[in-house]
Amino acid sequence: MRNFVIRFRTSEDERNDLKERADARGVTISELVRRAGLGIRLPVARFDQRQVRLLTRLIGQLARIGSNLNQLTRSANSRRLIGHSDDLAFTLGEIDSLRSQIRELLK
Repeated sequence: MRNFVIRFRTSEDERNDLKERADARGVTISELVRRAGLGIRLPVARFDQRQVRLLTRLIGQLARIGSNLNQLTRSANSRRLIGHSDDLAFTLGEIDSLRSQIRELLK
């Protein structure tokens, strides 16, 4: 049980920085300072709502690009587009991988 209070002074900029860091990790300033001082690992930083919106839009854009590449790959495989099927398939796979990585970040 925590019975003791430790107070310390900071500048306004330092306090704002501590607040931003704590918010990004989903902890209080007290928890941030306690863990840092005791060498306890902090939770991984989370994304703020603006970053989540940007990453969500990026997933949508990657999906549209992937759809276009998928159509080009089908054309290449049906011999309507000659000589690029391997490159298109590789690029499509890379886009799918990026989308998966972004989704994992947002969990």
